[in-house]
Parts: sequence; structure tokens; C-alpha cells
Amino acid sequence: MVLDDHIAIGEGTRAILQAELDCQAVVFTDPCIALQHLSESFYDIYLIDFNLAGMDGLQFIQKLLKIHPEAITIIYTGYNIEKYLPELLNKGISGFISKTESRKQLIDTIQYALEGKVIISLSLLKKLCVHNVGAKESINLTERERQILDFVRDGYTNKAIALEIHLSQRTIEKVLTTIFSKLGVESRAEAAVKWNELTTLETDKYHFN
Repeated sequence: MVLDDHIAIGEGTRAILQAELDCQAVVFTDPCIALQHLSESFYDIYLIDFNLAGMDGLQFIQKLLKIHPEAITIIYTGYNIEKYLPELLNKGISGFISKTESRKQLIDTIQYALEGKVIISLSLLKKLCVHNVGAKESINLTERERQILDFVRDGYTNKAIALEIHLSQRTIEKVLTTIFSKLGVESRAEAAVKWNELTTLETDKYHFN
């Protein structure tokens, strides 16, 4: 299934898919109508534009996954999405590809997704790394704060962290208060999510082209 509010792009994409993959594809331009249709239909893969009218691609995919939790979804867009990549990955997106990429790259992305793998173009990965490095530097965490955040992300309690790095539990609590302020969060859970977004992607999970 292709969802794109530009009918010419949607139809062009359908033609490519049907020619290269020997499949039947349907195109929707309205995300609300597409959702109504999906309550009764399931597709092997969903190619979703990120910048849709009335509902962005992430919102659509979240609704789609409530209907079909096993759905394989790919963001297919000309929109600048690198700052959204950590959130998209956490939501279970199966792939990302720009509309400026080649026909072969589009087909490769779909085939990898069908195999349960995520594929990200090298150009997009470089943009993501630059974005994450900039975010880390602007937050300006100390080495100790980063170390404690690693423990928090791994589920350690304050007491367990204190034992690991030979500090008092009270000191850990004070450092976490400073960390929360720097990250703009209010809880350990939020800090763990934020830190996970800021750290470098584990490249062994992805394929690059």
C-alpha cells in the first residue's frame, strides 16, 4: 500500500512497485480514508509519506500499528526527517527512504524490510550523526553524567549505580537532578528515552546503501 497526498507521486510509485516486484499495489491520498480501509484489509508492506495533509506519517503509522501490530512500514518522503529518526525507530518503523533515491534503492529498502531488516541510506545516517553530535554538545553533559545515564538506561536503581561507581546514593540523586535539568525531563524514564535518542545508533542492526 502507498500513502501519498500527491497523486502523481503515488501513482508513479505504484507503477514502479508493480513493475519491479510483480505485485499489486493500491494508492491512497487521504490518511483518514486509508485507515478506514485498513480495518478490513492487510498488505505485505506500507509505504508512507511523512508529510501528509491533516496527519503526519508517524501519527498514521501509530494508528496503523494499533490495527495491524505486525505491519511492515517504510517512511518514503522528500521531507527532512533526520531529527525524527530516533523516535521513528522506537515506534517500530521498518525503513526510511528519500523520494530522490533511485528505483533500485527503493526496491532494496522494501526487500530488506520484508526480511525484517532496517535499511537507512548512508547520506541519511551522516545527517543523523551530525544532528545527534550537535544535540549532545549543546546539552554539555559531563563524563560522569553520561556514565550515570548509561546505568539509568540499563535499568539500574540509584543504589545499584552508587555501588557500581563507588559514590553515595545521595550523590547519585544530586547528579540525576542536574541531568534532568540539562535534558529538560522530569523522570528517570524520560531521561533514559532522551539519552537513548542522543546516543549513537548501533550500526550492526542496520544496512546502509
